[in-house]
Amino acid sequence: MNIARQKSKRIGLKRLPFGSLKPETRQGYTLVCVALWSTIAFLFIHRFVVSAVVVDGRSMMPTLSPGNRCLVNSWLPYFREYKRGDLVVVRDARGEMMVKRIIGLPRDRVQFLNGKVYINSEWLREPYVPKGAYTYSRQLRSREITVATNAYFVMGDNRLYSEDSRAYGDVDRADILGLISL
Repeated sequence: MNIARQKSKRIGLKRLPFGSLKPETRQGYTLVCVALWSTIAFLFIHRFVVSAVVVDGRSMMPTLSPGNRCLVNSWLPYFREYKRGDLVVVRDARGEMMVKRIIGLPRDRVQFLNGKVYINSEWLREPYVPKGAYTYSRQLRSREITVATNAYFVMGDNRLYSEDSRAYGDVDRADILGLISL
């Protein structure tokens, strides 16, 4: 016992005298602790599990309209890979967040011909794109590109008004913040 007391004196540890505190003070400490842990839990959940976003812009119309509120699931991608057609939140080079749809997976070959998207030389059926929509790229034209190993090719559903991988290239997996839950 003597050794334990000497160690606590050396490193400056003391036991708090909660027995001698007034009940009001003890209640105050409890409230502060609950508030602190609640805040920490909220921040952890908001950053690493699920958060909310509001859609701004028309690049995802008709699937998502400006002002729509969505939940971003940041936890699910740790348990399954992203799939073609998933709606994701992407952070671009300027640090802005955008909602886009995954079109090309790692190592896919993407090409635009006659207003349609081809993945690995096969036409990609896109029921989420408005009828009559024409998909093209000024930068890529009809050239076939290969998506990088740890990246994804993303596009908005409203192709005419979407700034996406056709303009700035593949999106690194680290720049995808999570899946949109509708």
